[in-house]
Amino acid sequence: MLLSEFTPKYLRLEQANDTVVVGVAVDLLTEDVNLEQFGHELFALVEQFGCRRLVVNLGEVRMVTSAGLGKLITLHRKMHRHRGSVCFCHLQESVEDVLRTSRLITYLQVAADVPAALAALPRPS
Repeated sequence: MLLSEFTPKYLRLEQANDTVVVGVAVDLLTEDVNLEQFGHELFALVEQFGCRRLVVNLGEVRMVTSAGLGKLITLHRKMHRHRGSVCFCHLQESVEDVLRTSRLITYLQVAADVPAALAALPRPS
């Protein structure tokens, strides 16, 4: 299956050379959205499509709960296990506050914007 044939509900995908830029298409990563489906779509990028470099643009996300954070952490871990890397960018202040409070701001790779995130990702060896 080609990435171009993947039509996720919660994600907008854009190919940037060897990196997939993932736009999160919802403003709440809470139980108000189907977080299972959201996670399935994110994880498919790694497990089904073999993406090894991801930039996740959280610019539209205004709020994230612990369950939403769990999906981001799981994505980070899956990328690491598959020898890939992920960088999250365009964090709104409320989302950045949650990441700081939970001390995930230093665990997850975070950048200001997409160009900075692309530059921050290591090249695959």
